[in-house]
Amino acid sequence: MAISQEQESIIVKAHAAGHLDLQIAQLAGVSLTTVKRYRRKFGLETNCVTNRRGKLGEQLVYDEATRRGLNVEWRDRHNGAFDLYVQGQRVDAKASMQMVGGAWRFRLSDRRPSFYGQYMYRKDYAADCDVVALVALYPDGREPDFYLLDSRTLPRDVRIQPGNRYDTLRNKWDVLEPKQPGAAA
Repeated sequence: MAISQEQESIIVKAHAAGHLDLQIAQLAGVSLTTVKRYRRKFGLETNCVTNRRGKLGEQLVYDEATRRGLNVEWRDRHNGAFDLYVQGQRVDAKASMQMVGGAWRFRLSDRRPSFYGQYMYRKDYAADCDVVALVALYPDGREPDFYLLDSRTLPRDVRIQPGNRYDTLRNKWDVLEPKQPGAAA
């Protein structure tokens, strides 16, 4: 269904002002789906910081795996159970900004809210992906660190800080690299 030029203008101006899609929908008098559709049509990224950080994490994992010579492909569809195929393995990427005190926190609950918290859906990392790539972002813009965890043994709440048990998994890309012929599994 087409919307008026005035509603299109409201969408563009509200987006430029930093409003989130749900707020834009209310201002323009259209549905949330319509705002998302027109935002994509106009080439406008979401203003949701969490969503943008998630997309950044996915892109960083893609870029780093590619830089390392790994075979990387995007998943088949948007909003799938995982983000990338790396060396044929299903990889879900999660990004977190470093907190005051130098730690990162990743909440990996088995119940996840939809993009705007309108409903909850089940998330089973062990069934949905093989590896979870936790992207540790630094506020000063330096290169991120990557922590690659097996989805079958994934805790629900991961807190990473220098010197803790996750140090051994930092930038440990060999879990995704091809195994050498004759190497022990």
